Amino acid sequence: MSPSMHTPDSEGYIPFIHNYCDRRCERCRFVRQCRVGAVEVDDVGEDDDVVGDERVEDLHDRMKKLLGLSDEDMAAMEEVRKEHEDEPVDPLEEAREEAAMAEWQRQQEERDRQVDAQPLSVMGSTYLDLVRAWNRPREASFMARGVQLHPRMGMGIPVVQRTPEVLVLSEALQEVLWFHTMIHVKIQRELHGKLEADDEEDNALQSDWNGTAKVCIDGVDRSMIAWDTIIELLPEEADDALPIRELLRRMRQELDAVFPDAHAFIRPGFDAPGGG
Repeated sequence: MSPSMHTPDSEGYIPFIHNYCDRRCERCRFVRQCRVGAVEVDDVGEDDDVVGDERVEDLHDRMKKLLGLSDEDMAAMEEVRKEHEDEPVDPLEEAREEAAMAEWQRQQEERDRQVDAQPLSVMGSTYLDLVRAWNRPREASFMARGVQLHPRMGMGIPVVQRTPEVLVLSEALQEVLWFHTMIHVKIQRELHGKLEADDEEDNALQSDWNGTAKVCIDGVDRSMIAWDTIIELLPEEADDALPIRELLRRMRQELDAVFPDAHAFIRPGFDAPGGG
């Protein structure tokens, strides 16, 4: 790929950089060069209830920022929408569209079945369930010890509880909890993409599914390191944690087998010559 893929556009954003990251925007050195990251960091510090109860005007502003649209662009899109609303409905065209949609849904359901049957997909969903089952009964105990399970949950933790060991444990648990859902989602996306690419005989190295696999592998590697830390700091958890860690190891092997070229994918920004 040309080095220009790492170059910010006229607004200062690196195109598509958000498609192949771990979404930990608060830690990313490219956060202000990413459309999604720029919106995310602007929300940091806002009350969660406020962010979750946005007005329509707020959502429009977020959409404009994410897509890089001006007020004129939004007005033009709204005008087109209204024009289509006023158009008379052609029964034959509507029937054709419904038939096409039904066929598309049938194909998607078939692909879903094929993906769900893949060993990698089974591993991803199993890992998701195991982490949730492991964390749920321990969450209250962790929090009582001063462990910070989420980056935004640490404000009420007494300073006396912020020992080096607790801080390291907090970081490890945050890694596990952050990635356990992402790994499952990325596996679904990469398998769907590869299946569709095989159907279309399109196996380019710089395919979306190959890039997604690279991000997934990074999440698996970091999760294994996190589990090693948890087991070291909490040896009493080894009996329950080691099988989960072993599942990750097998998942890593399967990822290498199914996506052998994932390491060669060049991510915009992150894989720039010299490390971005």
